[in-house]
Amino acid sequence: METTRTWVCIQDDLRPFVVELHLVVSPDTQGRDLWYRATVAVWHNGNSDHSDENEGGPHSVALNAKVHVVPPSIVATPDIRVRLDPPSSAIVPGTPSTYRVVVDNLGTATAYNVSVVVTLPTTMVVMAASSRPTWRDGQLTWVVESVPVGSMGLVFNATLPLSEGVQQVDVGLAATYPNGDGGAVLIETLPSVVQVLPSPRAPPISPLPGLIVAAIVAFVVRGLFVAPGSLAASLPWKSGADEIFLLHRSGVLLRHVSSKRAREMDTDILGGMLAAVRMFVEDSMSPTAGPLQEIRFRGGSIVFVTGSNATLAAVNARGNRDRFASRAMGFLREFETANVDALANFDEIQGPLQGVDSLLTRVAA
Repeated sequence: METTRTWVCIQDDLRPFVVELHLVVSPDTQGRDLWYRATVAVWHNGNSDHSDENEGGPHSVALNAKVHVVPPSIVATPDIRVRLDPPSSAIVPGTPSTYRVVVDNLGTATAYNVSVVVTLPTTMVVMAASSRPTWRDGQLTWVVESVPVGSMGLVFNATLPLSEGVQQVDVGLAATYPNGDGGAVLIETLPSVVQVLPSPRAPPISPLPGLIVAAIVAFVVRGLFVAPGSLAASLPWKSGADEIFLLHRSGVLLRHVSSKRAREMDTDILGGMLAAVRMFVEDSMSPTAGPLQEIRFRGGSIVFVTGSNATLAAVNARGNRDRFASRAMGFLREFETANVDALANFDEIQGPLQGVDSLLTRVAA
């Protein structure tokens, strides 16, 4: 809408003066160009006739100006939310379970130095976790350098010691991040309730040795008959191993294939047991001993090939163990190089990892 305002100054001696306009444009003008026109007319000898055609008419000067309307300035800020994805079913005492913490940034800017804290019962044992958190006094704490707009995930494995009368565990979750003004924003969620199945009547003295016993028994009694992946039928099992497990460093099972006939069994639990066995043995040894390479027992063996972010566990590897491990390590390093970012910041939300099928095919060949 066009609007006109007129000022009249009547004086014999015209001295310099200023006319100021303070305008507020309507929201529908955003992104448009606004034109302003100013006209100054001076009449001589008191003649106020506005007609330029009269001999005594005013002397006029016109100026034009264009102003572009831009959107109002918006300060970009992060908006962090956290949620916990507990195990899909009730947990079993003495058996590792996988928990996922999803960190959502719903704001318009990256959040920095985000502290994510999971509160667990002090009786629970944290066995492995992604991104190397700290575990102290029942609290698992990550400090994430940056959380861009979108979602990311943190994964950890924990087990509940064998005990009587525990029907559920409460898992708390909170996050803290700077607000940009020198303060901090605290986000807390209601505790997640995880149901616990009854404990066995004859528990081992401690949970971790119990895991070792359970894992060895599973391998000794008729081998490990678990459901093979879709890749299993095409693998050349003349060499390789009876079972191949690809594990993330957090203990999460990435892929499993088998040369044996399928049988109903939870491969995630078996993968968690293998991870628990490896970590328990390594933690029991000298820090200079290096990663666990092999476990032998009557009737079979488990060869572990450990990289930076992933581990291959081969049940009953055939042929020369050192040669098998050397070849598998070369293939594992190629796989980790192709997926370095995805494995270092593994959250199980991203798309499939590159070269998984090729890795297992080459290890089995």
